[in-house]
Amino acid sequence: MTRFLAYIPEALESIWRHRSRSALSALGMIIGIASVIAVLGLSQAASGGMKQAVASGGDPGFIVGPDRSQNNPAAATMYYRDAALMQSYASGSVSRAVPVYQQHQYRVTVSGKSDFISVSSSRELTQETGFIVDSGRLIDSTDLAAGANVAVLSSDAARAFFPNGDAVGRTINIGTQRLTVIGVVSIKANLFRSAFGESIIVPYTTMHRIAPGPIDYIEFWPLSRAQNPVQVILAVKAAMARIHSHAEYTVQDQLAFTAIFVNIISFIGVGLTFIGGVALFVAGVGIMNIMLVSVSERTREIGIRKSIGANAQEIAIQFLIEATLLSLGGGLIGTIIGASIVFFMLPFVAHSLGAAPVPWAMVIAIAAGFSLAVGIGFGSYPAARAGKLDPVEALRG
Repeated sequence: MTRFLAYIPEALESIWRHRSRSALSALGMIIGIASVIAVLGLSQAASGGMKQAVASGGDPGFIVGPDRSQNNPAAATMYYRDAALMQSYASGSVSRAVPVYQQHQYRVTVSGKSDFISVSSSRELTQETGFIVDSGRLIDSTDLAAGANVAVLSSDAARAFFPNGDAVGRTINIGTQRLTVIGVVSIKANLFRSAFGESIIVPYTTMHRIAPGPIDYIEFWPLSRAQNPVQVILAVKAAMARIHSHAEYTVQDQLAFTAIFVNIISFIGVGLTFIGGVALFVAGVGIMNIMLVSVSERTREIGIRKSIGANAQEIAIQFLIEATLLSLGGGLIGTIIGASIVFFMLPFVAHSLGAAPVPWAMVIAIAAGFSLAVGIGFGSYPAARAGKLDPVEALRG
């Protein structure tokens, strides 16, 4: 081991003696490792962020809505009562169904001041699904059961309507309904929610009085995730056909939809990492060429070493260590650059998907493994060639 370590200073001296050439040969390693670190880190962070968003927000359930491609989409118009009817007709598959009103513009009046604001309905709200409570509280199950005249305002809407004070406890008018503000929230965007500007959220039971007409879709949950989702979907479609004959509906499993997104991101990450691997291959060829040139330039040195007792294995090890150090040096610089890119881009990923942890141990281990493999793999041939040189022929070089 001592003899092995003694070769390291010699290898470093040789690299430094030809530092311009060494830097150019290591450039491919720097680019390749930086791209692998950046792509792998960000793709793993995005996948992890999606998985955490689902885990923290609970089961996102299924949604059923009109099939817009049918000949008469109006025949599939859904109403508030359809949620309860669908749950009843598909009781063997569905545990809960909730009517959903997406964001629509409504005239909102506060102290004589009116404006058109996006209003949407909601079931119970939790901070885990991306809401940050600035003041007050969120909509809970009691509000839903009572059909309470309450509302949660986005921070932008609160500033617009109540610029001089806390909005909580104040009243607003949406249509003919007078509502009390119970909370002001900001949104940390994640997979299921995005930043929503000036917006108001009310319980879906209250929204039914504000807009008694059609709903946008129904959100529902199966009795158990152990159920075959295909059977759940068929049961729901049969229930909807019973409610609205001659109408067609689409059903989407939001959990499966999330899994597809995660798989797509992982696949893209693997594909781009493969491209980075091609850059590493090119870098390895560059290191091999440089080492072959080094062997040719140092033929006489090799001959002298062999003439004083160095064997082929010792000569080969010296050149192999030099190639490996050159590869590891480029890999280290590439890792620093790649990690810097990940740190810079991570806030944007987190803003879109929520918390996005990066598995640094795995990413760094892969980078180190690639660097070591390239150094040893592409340095082996020049090292073996140096070790096989005939000492007499080498001394004539």
